[in-house]
Amino acid sequence: MVLHLSAKEAARYPGLRARLGGTPAPKAKPTKARAGAQPNATAYVEWDAAREIGGARHWVLDLPDTELINANDRGHWSRRQRLTASIREAAAVLARQARIPRLTRARVIYVVKPKARTRVFDPSNWAPSAKAAVDGLQDAAVFEDDNAAVVTGVDPRAGERQNGTNVRMSLVIIDQEKEAEQW
Repeated sequence: MVLHLSAKEAARYPGLRARLGGTPAPKAKPTKARAGAQPNATAYVEWDAAREIGGARHWVLDLPDTELINANDRGHWSRRQRLTASIREAAAVLARQARIPRLTRARVIYVVKPKARTRVFDPSNWAPSAKAAVDGLQDAAVFEDDNAAVVTGVDPRAGERQNGTNVRMSLVIIDQEKEAEQW
């Protein structure tokens, strides 16, 4: 696992590096910051898929390079509606192509891959895009309904930075049917 944690985050959350298995950062000389600048705000912790998924049956759907809906975007409602429809349709088409069977209990992780030059990054800002994608999975009959009894969680994760014009998103659908049987 590669751990990228800024000095600001490490100061805000003492002991985070140790809990995540990272080594302590070397002490840097204090620098004079510009007004309004966020020092060392370029790093974030990337998602370790193998650790979280384990041996569970899962599917990965990479949404096409399209514009996503950001929760901070205050655009016009019609533009937002068009984007929602395109994300929903793309997720449904990809799920049908992957031939994902109907799942009675599942968890969805959406991995947001920012642009290469993104400095500060919060993957939960793309929750509206993830909601549209989960609705597309329901349209493709992966879930009977996307209520809390069927979809146990829709969780954000930070992916690797990539080149491109848009932020990219992947969906990881994890089958939890066997876990439900154990309860």
